[in-house]
Amino acid sequence: MANTPTKKMRRRVFVGVFTLLIAFTVYICVRLFNVSIVQSEYYRSKANDQQLSSFSINANRGTIYDADGKILAQSSTVWDIILNANSISEYDKAKTEEICKGVAEICGVDYQELVDECENTNHRYYIVKTKVDKETADAINQFRIDNKLATYSVEARENTKREYPNETLASSVIGFTNFDGDGVYGIEAYYDDYLQGVDGKVVTALDANGEAMPYQYETRYEAKDGNGLYLTIDSTLQYSLEKNLELVLTQQNVQNRACGIIMNAKTGAILAMASAPSYNLNRPSAMSDYFQAKLDDYEKELREDEKNYTEEEIESLLSQKRAIFRETQWNNKTISELYIPGSVFKVVTAAAAVEEELLGSDSYVTNCYGVADVAGTKIECWSSAGHGEVDLQNALIRSCNPAFIAIGQLLGTKNFTDYFEAFGLTEKTGVDLPGENTSQYVPYERMGPVELASSSFGQTSKLTPLQMITAYAAVINGGYLVTPHVVDKIVDNTGNVIKSNETTVKRQVISEKTSAAMRMMLENVVKNNGGSNAYMEGYRIGGKSGTSEKLDEYPKGNMRYVGSMCCFTPADDPEIIMLVMVDEPMNGQIYGSRVAAPVISAVFGECLEHMGIYAQYTAEELENQDTTVPYVLGAGGLAAISALKKDGLNYEFVGDENGIVTATVPGAAQMIPRGGTVVIYMDDSEKKTVTVPNVIGMSAEQANKAITSAGLNIRLSGGAAENENAEAVSQSIDPGTEAYKGAVVEVTFYLDDETG
Repeated sequence: MANTPTKKMRRRVFVGVFTLLIAFTVYICVRLFNVSIVQSEYYRSKANDQQLSSFSINANRGTIYDADGKILAQSSTVWDIILNANSISEYDKAKTEEICKGVAEICGVDYQELVDECENTNHRYYIVKTKVDKETADAINQFRIDNKLATYSVEARENTKREYPNETLASSVIGFTNFDGDGVYGIEAYYDDYLQGVDGKVVTALDANGEAMPYQYETRYEAKDGNGLYLTIDSTLQYSLEKNLELVLTQQNVQNRACGIIMNAKTGAILAMASAPSYNLNRPSAMSDYFQAKLDDYEKELREDEKNYTEEEIESLLSQKRAIFRETQWNNKTISELYIPGSVFKVVTAAAAVEEELLGSDSYVTNCYGVADVAGTKIECWSSAGHGEVDLQNALIRSCNPAFIAIGQLLGTKNFTDYFEAFGLTEKTGVDLPGENTSQYVPYERMGPVELASSSFGQTSKLTPLQMITAYAAVINGGYLVTPHVVDKIVDNTGNVIKSNETTVKRQVISEKTSAAMRMMLENVVKNNGGSNAYMEGYRIGGKSGTSEKLDEYPKGNMRYVGSMCCFTPADDPEIIMLVMVDEPMNGQIYGSRVAAPVISAVFGECLEHMGIYAQYTAEELENQDTTVPYVLGAGGLAAISALKKDGLNYEFVGDENGIVTATVPGAAQMIPRGGTVVIYMDDSEKKTVTVPNVIGMSAEQANKAITSAGLNIRLSGGAAENENAEAVSQSIDPGTEAYKGAVVEVTFYLDDETG
């Protein structure tokens, strides 16, 4: 009899099967939950990858404008030319050679390379050429239509390109973007989140073979362009500043670059900021001529070195040096590099003493013998002869180091360090630019008598030029320390302002009374003794120059210097403040009043009227201004004399005075100093020539005598032309050459000392 399952056995089997069913059901539910909920995005993505193809439409970065709305940086739509080997193989294989030939001709690329890529169907896309113009993209699209090619066999795909229409203008401020379109320097980096737009996307359905379907199965999500920036930078000022800084590099053989800042003294708005040399923003990796010359000199040194470097070693060292130079030229010297300000800093020490009511402008300070003894340490004045008894005003004019040592001692360590901090010199300025450096200084806890002495006249602390001009602005703007900024406002795509940079006052450091006293004393510095190198007739300018030794970098016997100057105008109610710093001039002149002041004078001369600041001449200045030679050709002698005398000019006839005027030297409408002599040629008289004397190194009085004795006219130029200590540094007509009698020779005069 066959064994039949007992009731107990059947129950056991049922329970087992039921348990398995429950377990299987739970497993299925867990898997469904995991797929549909927990990992839904993952599987949706995998499905989309199989069913959909997409590519991004890069958004254009926001446009950067100057203060007047001129474009400094903009993005434009360009196109990438794409070949799809799979699509060509599937739909246009018979036309492969024709496609490659046409695309190669339009894009100017290698034909055989395209043929090879079309045979490689493992790659979905091959980028033929990136960022081509609209003309090329249109040609590709027309080529596809004319040859009835599949939609994606060859295509022009949208991209974006960053362009800088002024190339080098404000390069260290604007910065540039990398290959991916991200800002890496300057404004481009600091405001990257605002400038970056939102990329769009084109989504295309794929067929069973993974090929893109026609356009009707395509969805396009447009890109949203980035926000625009309006800077405080004035392109006219920026251009003038850069041009004159580039000139000083050559004229003074500057070894470590130069820089300058022009700022609104009241608001902190930066009107111009430059590091020289600049570089081309459209080709940022290209070396400027300045650094290329340095690289060439370095290579020459390597090849002449007794170590006999191999070619591989030379190339390696050159590559390292090239990278250093490239990084340096990208850096904004005004905020990233520290310098010892020297005597420019004395305005801070003086302001602190006046605010504490320790000194007035005519208060006696010290008796300068050319050297000061501080705790056994000898500290020299720039003038070894000394300055004798000096008050505060003359301490600034003569830039007397012992006097400022005495002022520092009068203030005391606590007061000095408190004001140093109050003027913002222990912290970053907070400017809206990346890469701002932090100052180096001796804190209160470590400041002994020698450190206090050297700090008081600006020869110890290391600051950024922006820190120095910001502190200086607080001295002369009523005492307010403001935050400098380069962006005025940010606007969206519709022109709505989404952010504005208003004036930010951190604190009032000194009173308006103290500030007014400092403005008066600093104006006297510039116009002292007939004028300094920064003096301009008709304008009220205040300022202070400085010259510092790079004690932490060079030994005493091989010292290098930094010359700088900071000026402001109008002196009674400052609107504009400007600082120029020249790092390691090596052409014989080192003083800030000699190397930096002429840059300020040149920029002010070119731009003050543009800024709405006009000359206001005294009656005496108007009387002495140059005039133009009147038109007297064809007139008789008496008529010519009358016209010349009317304009305060002397005359000399060549030929018969009763004849007819046929020529004058200088010619009609040319400028000539009042009191100058016009040579009048009558009838067919032949023009006379004279030899131009060499007046370089002479005083104004000596040069005037030499030029006029030779039968020529002299025009004095340079702010220090009326200063008895100034010397002629250049003349418009070379010495020893022949010039027509009566010609005007312009002679430029400069002071070459630490005064002013």
